[in-house]
Amino acid sequence: MTSNSNTLSDTPKSVQTNINNTYNNEQSPIEDNIRSEPISKSSTEKTAKSVRSLTEESIKEEKFEDDFVYHSGDIREKFPLVYHSANMSEISANFRKRIKLVKHVKDSIEYLQSFSGYDAVSALADILGTEDRKVAQTTGQALEEQGMFHDVTYLHKLLDSHYHYYQFEDLAKPIAILERKETERLSPNDRKSLMRKLTERKGNKEFEENDPCGVLVNIAQCYSPTCTDDSPCYSYSCPRRKIMETITAKETAGRFANMAMTIGLQTTWSSSLGKSYVSKMSRDAIKRQEIMYEFIRTEKEYVSDLQSVIKYMINPLRHGKVPGVDDLFVDNVFGNIEEISQVNNDFYEGLRKIQKRKPVLESMGDVVKEHVVNFRCYIKYGESQPSAKQILQVQKNKNPQLTAFLKECQNMPQFRRLPIESFLARPTTRLGRYPILIRDILKNTSKNHRDQILLKEANNTIENILKEVNQVAGKEANRLKMDQWSELLRFEKKNDISAIHFDDPKREYIREGKLSLIVHNIVNEPYLEVTLLLLDNVAVITYERNNNYHIYGKPIPISLLTISHSEEKRSIKPHSDSHSGSKKLVVNNHGKNNDYGSMGYIFTLKHLGVATYNFFTPILSEQKAWVEAIQKQQELLPKPIAKEIIFFSHKKLDSPVQTIHRLRNGALLLANDIGLYVLINNTMMKPLLQLSKITQVETMEQFDIIFILANRETYAFSINLLLKGVYTNPNYVKHNKKISSNVSFIATGFCDDKFLLCCAKASTNKTVVKMFEPKKLLLNPNYRKTYQKLYLTGDVVTSFKQFYIPSEGVNIRFLRRSLCVACIKSFEVVSIKNLTTQSLLNPNDVVFKNLLKSEYSPMNMFKTQQNDFLLCYNKIGFFIDKNGNRSRPNIFFKWNTTPKGFAYRSPHIYVINSEYIAIWSEFDTKEPKQIIAGNSIRLLLHDDSQNLIYSRNEDGKQRLATIEIIKPPPVIIQAQMQFSPPQIKN
Repeated sequence: MTSNSNTLSDTPKSVQTNINNTYNNEQSPIEDNIRSEPISKSSTEKTAKSVRSLTEESIKEEKFEDDFVYHSGDIREKFPLVYHSANMSEISANFRKRIKLVKHVKDSIEYLQSFSGYDAVSALADILGTEDRKVAQTTGQALEEQGMFHDVTYLHKLLDSHYHYYQFEDLAKPIAILERKETERLSPNDRKSLMRKLTERKGNKEFEENDPCGVLVNIAQCYSPTCTDDSPCYSYSCPRRKIMETITAKETAGRFANMAMTIGLQTTWSSSLGKSYVSKMSRDAIKRQEIMYEFIRTEKEYVSDLQSVIKYMINPLRHGKVPGVDDLFVDNVFGNIEEISQVNNDFYEGLRKIQKRKPVLESMGDVVKEHVVNFRCYIKYGESQPSAKQILQVQKNKNPQLTAFLKECQNMPQFRRLPIESFLARPTTRLGRYPILIRDILKNTSKNHRDQILLKEANNTIENILKEVNQVAGKEANRLKMDQWSELLRFEKKNDISAIHFDDPKREYIREGKLSLIVHNIVNEPYLEVTLLLLDNVAVITYERNNNYHIYGKPIPISLLTISHSEEKRSIKPHSDSHSGSKKLVVNNHGKNNDYGSMGYIFTLKHLGVATYNFFTPILSEQKAWVEAIQKQQELLPKPIAKEIIFFSHKKLDSPVQTIHRLRNGALLLANDIGLYVLINNTMMKPLLQLSKITQVETMEQFDIIFILANRETYAFSINLLLKGVYTNPNYVKHNKKISSNVSFIATGFCDDKFLLCCAKASTNKTVVKMFEPKKLLLNPNYRKTYQKLYLTGDVVTSFKQFYIPSEGVNIRFLRRSLCVACIKSFEVVSIKNLTTQSLLNPNDVVFKNLLKSEYSPMNMFKTQQNDFLLCYNKIGFFIDKNGNRSRPNIFFKWNTTPKGFAYRSPHIYVINSEYIAIWSEFDTKEPKQIIAGNSIRLLLHDDSQNLIYSRNEDGKQRLATIEIIKPPPVIIQAQMQFSPPQIKN
């Protein structure tokens, strides 16, 4: 059996053709665009030399290898072997991971999610482990031949060039979405039948990415035992055989010799005139005529192409040439190409008319300016192109007769064996060529020539149209991406989808890519292959399972995202523990390791307050692309509306500040596990009281009373004596008796014309609240000295009432005639007079009925300046009126985090998490206005006076800070000053 014959027989025919013939039978893209013209024998050597010089100067493009990769003299003695599997599926999978997809601009047309030929060849060379870029280019052309990617203009194969761009042919997502949308127009029975077929196709993995398959025999090791370097086996596909040298040398010999000269003689203005005309003209004048001649000639070819598309494609399809294709398909795919053909035909006729007058064109600016105003039809065409391409591919996959018809058209001489996609892209690429040609004409036109004005005006018109084309095409492509991902994730949790806001018209698609997510808790599979989706507002980690896409974790808002990375190359492998037999994930620094795929780079995304994700990619440029893209989106976040002001740093983290209370005179009382302090000049803490485990401080300054909750016991002291340092004597503290024991939290306020202290004892199933009144005689300052003993003993309150709630309470708010207790499941309102209890929310409201049955837990309530109430739950927030009905039906907050506390200072809501503070506007529920990040954040003070103080840990210290809203700069209206005329005294 022949060594490689079996391998070749299993290889798809297209791959064999690509590898062994390298497009032998296809015309070169350069040759395809050349129209044969008679060559004048009177052209002298001098003329040819000047033409060659002009061609070299007018065409400034990067030198690149043509589609024929191997040329005579380039073949090595041995075909270079590579250090990689020859399976195309493995090469293509690695290529997808390594190639960097970005936006490129060619001829003023933007191409999203594209890559250059140079980057593709570099990536393939790196994958194959070879320094021979021609081997990598040949491999890339084999991948392209099987439809993995294509040139953005569909004109040529993979070129090793910085200025030729390519895009992947991934159609699984668009097909799934468009076919599902088609079912919406069908009857219920037909819809079920079609969906059943689509499900069967899913089971056959038809929706998966259409990656190439087969074996590249040219890079495979020959496995025949009798095949050696000196005596290769007889298989023509054997890598050791030198027959490829002979074949390649014969086919490429002289094929591209003097190509520039050939093009010049066939397509230039000089070749069509005699020596008498050319020799009398200046160099700039000749160059100007050459470019104008090229302008008109290429316009003729362009119009001819459009007419061929109309005659041989559009008209037959409209007349039922292909079953299953209707006018709607033609309109969606070809757009208004017939209108464009008419506009450009009139344009060409105008140019041809002035060309016939004299062999030397004096001016063409007036004709160009007259017709370019009609080019606005290109805007409509450009807008329809992104969806047109998808619709075409869907129908080609579904309708074999359409594919056969288009292939038949492709083989016609008029289409030069180019695919239909090439001609669909021709209008936009032609529009992008006009500014280039016009600028070249202007460079070689005298400054006083009338075309300087006319062509500049025409060029400005075209460039403005180009901007609109790119804008509408970008919006349409962005919309399609939003539709695709919205469809792919339609079965995910509603809260996750609502956080992404797919339906927002301002939503913008940035990029997506396949990465390896390091998962430490999965022993056998330390990697999870995921697709990271980046939008302008959020990053979403998705993974595929059973042909469906799912969200991993939670969508990460850009404002809550931090990114870190290292350019150090690392090896990540599961490491077996010899004792336990289990596997652990080991991260090693770069070392000698030939295992492909285990070496790469890591970048980390941290979702503040939620989770941290480590991503692995084998290529450094991919890591950098993600870091740059995310950082760019973070730079585009709105300007901050608030600033953090740190006013004190506490060095003793072993006894951090637990709570803060501000007195009316501005003094700050700080409490921790040791005692109570007063802050002096924001620099030091002066001790006032030694009491362990203080968690809460409340005051009634009208009665000169401060209440302290310490070690679940409530005590009362005199504020005046406290500030004088009386309680620094332990004896005075020792004789102070506690007011209540086993207290979970306390609250003070004014309700039903009474000052009250509430001591709540909360457990899992119930909450008992004891209410106390301060002794009224203490309201008179004159009596306080007389009854100073009451302060020293803590006997300053009397018992008032007690009530019970069958739920665990967390907070108490004082209303005018009642108390509102936030419990684990609901807000309960308790009347002070009769102690009756009712729900704060209207029980007849369906929304509230579902709310009470859900996992939402009340946390706090605030009265707003709109005379309604803000209710803050652990996951949501909304407003109600005094009757328990929703006062702002369109306002419904979803915090998308686990808050530790809330604060409200109109018009802003502060959602406090351990890792950040989110500042929301009470009138906007889409996303926070600003995020202030930190470590171990705790809310220490928020009261009815809108004091807001919190702490965070930094550099081994506890920082005490507040938030100040940045005032917008005043709008200065410059009024015109009127001066009275001077008075003249007699």
